[in-house]
Amino acid sequence: MRVPLIATAALIVALAALVVSGSAGEELLPFTIGSAAAAVLVAFAAIYQSRKPRVEIEHVPIEDFSLWTDIGEPAAGLRRLGGGQTESAFRITSADLSSLASNAGLLSERLSILIGRHGFDELTRSKLHRNAHSLLEGISSIVKKMRSGEDRSTENVQRLLDSIEGCAAQSDRIANKLYDSQREKSEIIRTYTDPLRRAAEKLSRDLRLANTNLRNYLKGAEEAAAS
Repeated sequence: MRVPLIATAALIVALAALVVSGSAGEELLPFTIGSAAAAVLVAFAAIYQSRKPRVEIEHVPIEDFSLWTDIGEPAAGLRRLGGGQTESAFRITSADLSSLASNAGLLSERLSILIGRHGFDELTRSKLHRNAHSLLEGISSIVKKMRSGEDRSTENVQRLLDSIEGCAAQSDRIANKLYDSQREKSEIIRTYTDPLRRAAEKLSRDLRLANTNLRNYLKGAEEAAAS
């Protein structure tokens, strides 16, 4: 264990005070003993602080994004479909959304790790991990509806598209709260929150891109059927 410099200096002062106390007169004895005691207390305080674990460093893992799914451009496969393949379009989109749901689940788990830890008070108060879990449930519900083959009326399809946009907006709010929580925080705190903020922003972009590609396909298929 490395002894802090201030602790070493304080111990030297304490030893010097004890040496002086041996040759000092009675009138200086209380002063020298008091100085030695104070120096010893400073030394022990410095050693204690140096050994005190930094919660955010020792117990919070740096995010490993190799676990996150990168699907490239969501629903890009719709461009290869011809008209009249609506169910195939929903299957392709739901597969990509399922991967995004997994990322939302990872975001929720990582935020849960930070909750209650020193330096992450704002995240604890806002219960941001619950928002991320709600986002996971929202995306999973959309995937389930797309795969169910339920009524594909214009109203139901529009509700699905609106739900995707709603999830993207929810992801935006998570990213914004993470950004706000970083203000006037130490570099250590930002080391853990910034990657999660960027992940939430990417999740929002991917959801909107999937939504746009699906809308464009459905619009083109509808126009082709009408011509």
